[in-house]
Amino acid sequence: MAFGKWIDIAAVLLVLCSLGANHGAQSDASMVIHRVDINCKVTSRFARSLISMEIWNSLNASQEAVFDVDLPKTAFITNFSMTIDGVTTVGVVKKKAEADEQYSRAVSRGESAGLVQSIGRKMENFKISVNVGPMATAYFNLTYEELLKRHLGNYELHIKVKPRQLVENFQINVHIVEPQEITFVNPHGAFMTNELVDTVSISHTGNKAYIEFSPSLDQQRKCPACSDTLLDGDFVVKYEVKRETSAGNVQIVNGYFVHYFAPSSLTRLPKSVVFVIDHSGSMAGRKMEQTFEAFTKILEDLPEEDYVGILKFNHDVSEWKSNLVRADPDNIKSAKEFVAQITARGGTNINSALLAAAKMLENDRKNKVLPEISASIIIFLSDGDPTSGVTNLETIMKNVKAAINGAVTLYSLGFGSDVDYSFLEKMSLENGGLARRIYEDSDSALQLQNFYKEVAFPVLLDVSLQYLGLKVNDMTQYHFKHYYQGSEIVVAGHIENNDIDTLTAQVTAQGVSEQFSMKVETNTKEEEAIARDQYYIFGDFTERLWAYLTIEQLLSKLISAEGEEKANITEEALRLCLKYSFVTPLTSMVITTSDTDATKNVVANKPKEQADSTHSSSQVLHGAISPRSGVLQKSRMRIANKRGRIDAPPLVLHEVDVVGRSIMKFTDLNIRRDFIRVGGGKRVIQTQQNTSDLVIPNHGVALITVPHIPEKIFLGVDESPDTWINLLHSTYHAITLNGKLAAGRNSFEKLGLVHKKKSVYMIITADVITVINNLQHLKTYSWELALQVMRFVKKEGEKLIISLDSGFRVIVLRGKNPDRLNVHVESKKKDLEFGVGLIGQLMEEDNVLVENDQITILGETYFIQRSAVCDFTSYGIKPRGPCISLTLKTMNAVSGMNSTVSGILDVPLDS
Repeated sequence: MAFGKWIDIAAVLLVLCSLGANHGAQSDASMVIHRVDINCKVTSRFARSLISMEIWNSLNASQEAVFDVDLPKTAFITNFSMTIDGVTTVGVVKKKAEADEQYSRAVSRGESAGLVQSIGRKMENFKISVNVGPMATAYFNLTYEELLKRHLGNYELHIKVKPRQLVENFQINVHIVEPQEITFVNPHGAFMTNELVDTVSISHTGNKAYIEFSPSLDQQRKCPACSDTLLDGDFVVKYEVKRETSAGNVQIVNGYFVHYFAPSSLTRLPKSVVFVIDHSGSMAGRKMEQTFEAFTKILEDLPEEDYVGILKFNHDVSEWKSNLVRADPDNIKSAKEFVAQITARGGTNINSALLAAAKMLENDRKNKVLPEISASIIIFLSDGDPTSGVTNLETIMKNVKAAINGAVTLYSLGFGSDVDYSFLEKMSLENGGLARRIYEDSDSALQLQNFYKEVAFPVLLDVSLQYLGLKVNDMTQYHFKHYYQGSEIVVAGHIENNDIDTLTAQVTAQGVSEQFSMKVETNTKEEEAIARDQYYIFGDFTERLWAYLTIEQLLSKLISAEGEEKANITEEALRLCLKYSFVTPLTSMVITTSDTDATKNVVANKPKEQADSTHSSSQVLHGAISPRSGVLQKSRMRIANKRGRIDAPPLVLHEVDVVGRSIMKFTDLNIRRDFIRVGGGKRVIQTQQNTSDLVIPNHGVALITVPHIPEKIFLGVDESPDTWINLLHSTYHAITLNGKLAAGRNSFEKLGLVHKKKSVYMIITADVITVINNLQHLKTYSWELALQVMRFVKKEGEKLIISLDSGFRVIVLRGKNPDRLNVHVESKKKDLEFGVGLIGQLMEEDNVLVENDQITILGETYFIQRSAVCDFTSYGIKPRGPCISLTLKTMNAVSGMNSTVSGILDVPLDS
């Protein structure tokens, strides 16, 4: 890099740093977070976390304060309170129906109302906003509880840290007390710098540990002169306890006991595993690539004593081999070759695929192909709903349950947001397993591998925990099909006779070569005394842990229960939720506040795993239906977006009317017919001749129009939002366009334009447009103001048009979401001097060849998805038309270069 370029970049960075500091100070000055305390107390794996926040309104006028925190999915909120202007409001846990009714009454009276509910990968969001008077302080306190599950050999406590501003008093305190000796404690955070690491103090002695993290204001800063905070991400505390090969450890407090079983040094059992891989059309592209990447690694890690089978399915089912075989090097090599050849096309025949897997395991057991003692497992991966063969979900579940007949454990992995997760979850639970969502992201392959590691090493079969010589009431689950290395079994119950001196627990199971049978005797009086000594943590933990575990297991049973059984389970789970004040899917927390003369009811719900749980949020809607025309729907009326590829015949919604009951008109593209739904009924009203009204919603971070490709291109970028991406670069024109992805990766948060011949630098955000001339004159424009005269840039309302060459321009539109920018790159010339950058490589005709469902760029081929009618309105184009969907990573093609840059105004080549 030339010396002159270093000077240019340094000057620009100096200006930008100055701007950022001023902007941050201004935005933080009015509503100041004075204090954030996160206090976590862990007793025997059961964690109670209290988040306290103090927010001060520094203005002489009322304004809104927002309490916005994330908590783990496995946690239940148990308490919330806030104090505004000396008035304290406490949330009340109620039956969900009652809370919804209270919410509805508030809406019908015209009172302000809100709903708190959203869900992410590992965390859920709790958010409430209230009005705070001038120069007043608001205090918030949120408590939640969770059982820390042992995962791959240790426990993890996750704390989300995201104050969004510098906090004068910020502190995390974690107290841990365990019945066994703690062998290691490791706190860490993705945002940690070397200086922040030094602020973490750890005190660890025997069975107790204490972690404190309290960075000063200066230590929180991203740079010495910045007002931006480093604190943004997960603060994770990992720890483990000393273990022996025994029947485990039992704790007793006030008649409630908890038994932890996780023996060490057991010999691994062989497993007989059949992988069932969906390769229907909707798996095309990155999903199939990541599946291959993950399964290649999984196959490499299989122990030689395991037996493996592989089935791939779309509308048909194909097998690697007709039976399971040893995972020896030759077979693993053959298996990897089989997986590498899988291509995505066709429909989705889930029923036939799972029945074939169950039949393969059954036949091999009968024919003594498999070891007499082994764990039989099916690992099923799919991204869609059944569209071929048997498509009725209830029938599929019934067929699979009959075929497996309790002999096999089924684990289902739902890939992406379109999959019917509730169907997979119910089917897996009915067959002794569980379901897990695999999020469609850059780390999808790693998610698959990590799930496999959880079930990779079974060490015991048919584990049973029994308590001898006494009557135990209300026991949680005590029989388990498998015990996996690195996990833990937890059983809790209530002892009817609290006067006993000794509790004897016996564990029996099948080991690799012999029966496992061990006892542990616990002196109840000694345990009570120990509990009194540890009371400062929280003394009733065994009872609350029992309630937590009982509710969790009842909610799992509820998924597959029906009729009277379902009603009984619901009643018991609801009783416990209300008694112990747990916010679960059956309960809600009602928070009634007063903003001046208006009452505000906020309902905090426990969100469910939904169709797109990455960005889902929901509100209670009463007496209103508001879908829009053109929404793609699956045949079971579930809204879905298949990224342009229709794996199952969709329904197109035309109109909605509500006159006491809902009336909806749909087109079923499978039979080209319109029908209407009145309530639950259905009536065909006319035959369709074409699908011209089918609209595919736009997706991608940019829209590209070039003359050598007849369709417009929706470009998606498979990178993390903190990546600086070079979109266009021309050495000849000395023009560079870079972008920073927005959080959802479907648009841009920031754009940077360098026009070196004109000595102009531009930084575009949804808030302001900053123009730097000759690296010294800086001017900032809001989107409402006209730009100073620049011949190559024109602003029309919410649209910025940048002309880079004759017939070549970039159009930036400020999206309806105020933090987002949509980009349309439009060229009328076939050959341009913009051959560099993620978009630039598509500008030259010689670089690109489009054939069927593939595009070749600079000799590298990628999958595309074609759609006949697409919606371009968010890019300012009203007529609909054909489009291609293409997703790239920054290292794809680009003349052998990686199209990442180090900053928003960085130039990728020395020009």
